[in-house]
Amino acid sequence: MTDAANDSSASAAHELRRLSPRDESRVALALTLRQLADAVLDAVPVEPDPAPGDLLRAALRLQRRAEEVVREAVVAERERGTTWYQIGEAAGMTRQSAHERWYGDVHAWAATGRSALPPDLKTLDVAAEADARYARLRPDRPHAITSGLDAVRFPGSHAYEASLRARGSALHTRRTELDAQAKKLNDEYSALHAQGPAAPSSVVGDTFVMLAAHRGHANAVRANRLALAAVHDEIASVYDQLVTAEPSLAEEHGIQSEWHRNASERTRGYVDLLNGEES
Repeated sequence: MTDAANDSSASAAHELRRLSPRDESRVALALTLRQLADAVLDAVPVEPDPAPGDLLRAALRLQRRAEEVVREAVVAERERGTTWYQIGEAAGMTRQSAHERWYGDVHAWAATGRSALPPDLKTLDVAAEADARYARLRPDRPHAITSGLDAVRFPGSHAYEASLRARGSALHTRRTELDAQAKKLNDEYSALHAQGPAAPSSVVGDTFVMLAAHRGHANAVRANRLALAAVHDEIASVYDQLVTAEPSLAEEHGIQSEWHRNASERTRGYVDLLNGEES
């Protein structure tokens, strides 16, 4: 079997471990809530004379856990189609405030694969284990976690979701590669900026050589910025494709697409400015 076939098989196996993003976000929220419940029990003061500040530190740890629950809940709401207006209304704030507060969390969830668990774990198996733990506390709800999952309610949906995931994963992989290219170009630009257009000390005073060095530096800067603009354009195109590949997060992907197109325009405008200075 070729390396490409091996990679394809590994990718397919990974996708089959994952549920729909809607299910994954629901499981992620359930697991985070379980961790919060454990943390609450751990925070109960049992030592008769704890060190000064220990009670407050435990309470602050719970507060951070609770904030994680809120972030997971926002992600789960977006995956089930809840609008930013509805999220803001539920949180007692404007749509804009809700978007500013939690957009980064939703974007990070999408960028890291929309999965509740590491790739070696099967989400449905972990959810079933969470069912068993929950059932010990609430015997009247033996399938509390899994009963609301699309994979359980609509068994035939799993293969279809896996195909959608494969497309989204490929696009996110390409976006990650382009992000690395953009970083490399920006690092090169920083080095060019620090280096400056100065001619070597051995030829200082030779006006022709100094002018040639200046032009060479300016050309290198222009080429670097034009390459960066092209990368921004390609990233924008990837996000445009993600709009249809991951429709529940279409708004988030659309925002990223617009940002990168604007970045491309700003970068090309800078090159035009450099060209004007040269003429």
